[in-house]
Amino acid sequence: MEKKERIDFVDLTKGICIILVVMAHIGGPFDKMDSHNIISSFRMPLYFFISGIFFKSYEGFLGFFIRKINKLIIPFAFFYLGAFFAKYIIWKVYPPAFQLPVEFADLLVVFKKHELIDFNPPIWFLLALFNCNIIFYIIHGIFRHRNIILFFGAVALIGLVGFSFGKIRIELPLYIDVAMTALPFYFGGFWIRRYNFFLQPHRFDKLIPIIVAITLVVMYFFATKPGMRTNSYDGNIFEFYAAGFAGILMIMMIGKQFKYVPIISYLGKYSVITLGVHAFVLHFCRKVVGAFIYNEWAYTIVLLLVVLAISLAATPIINKIMPQFVAQKDLIPTNLTIKKKENSESDSSEGAS
Repeated sequence: MEKKERIDFVDLTKGICIILVVMAHIGGPFDKMDSHNIISSFRMPLYFFISGIFFKSYEGFLGFFIRKINKLIIPFAFFYLGAFFAKYIIWKVYPPAFQLPVEFADLLVVFKKHELIDFNPPIWFLLALFNCNIIFYIIHGIFRHRNIILFFGAVALIGLVGFSFGKIRIELPLYIDVAMTALPFYFGGFWIRRYNFFLQPHRFDKLIPIIVAITLVVMYFFATKPGMRTNSYDGNIFEFYAAGFAGILMIMMIGKQFKYVPIISYLGKYSVITLGVHAFVLHFCRKVVGAFIYNEWAYTIVLLLVVLAISLAATPIINKIMPQFVAQKDLIPTNLTIKKKENSESDSSEGAS
């Protein structure tokens, strides 16, 4: 049952996405590959979409809130504080390791609108996704038993307001405006899970190559450069959502076609770990790899492989030592974890008797 619930090809799509995220942070030739912004148009929207697929209201708002604290805020805090103190200690021991001094005031950066978290830039996403979950829960609670058009309209309106804030440069703290802009993608994931034909084998699957070709055409003509962390966008709202949804559909179709690719699917299953560690690893690997490889393409590819290899190696270790901090186990108990513990203790006592 658990394997069925996971929907294996979703792990593959997350794996593809996290690799694309690492490539974006490496830059160089990888940026040149994305000259039409096709990759960047869907890279982060896909994560919001996948999160929407697995939306559940659980036993009420408190239970939902605690679960999202466990799954998003605790990993955010872990990678946020962990990266900062690791950087601070290294800087104290060897100051030339970083261009700028490390100060405790840097810990307040997350409250300064959309400034870069320079000691671990990618984890802004976890905070934005948490807020997106909370906003959607509220909208879902209000409209789920009413007209679906009102539900869709409320989501579209919030997305429009979030996008407009980006255009006129109104920045809300803790990436709330980013969460608003991303809400239609989250809703899209929720919607296809509700009508399960997309996720399960279907007679239309034979059209996957054609669908992928169409999505590529859509992205080629409509993709513009999005900056989701800063909620800033070069194109108009239609271009942003058209290219984003087209790219999501493309990656989901490719994932559905191949279903499972061992290393990539594994990266996807535990993508939060690669998201949290790769930027810190990348900072030091750049200098090491650059000392031995001078060809730009060779340097970039080797750097990608090294960063992914270290992330892969770190994943089982982190999962084993501190699963509660990387969303593999609950740090804050919920009703479900309490029931599981009670059932486990009951089974143990029955076995002993």
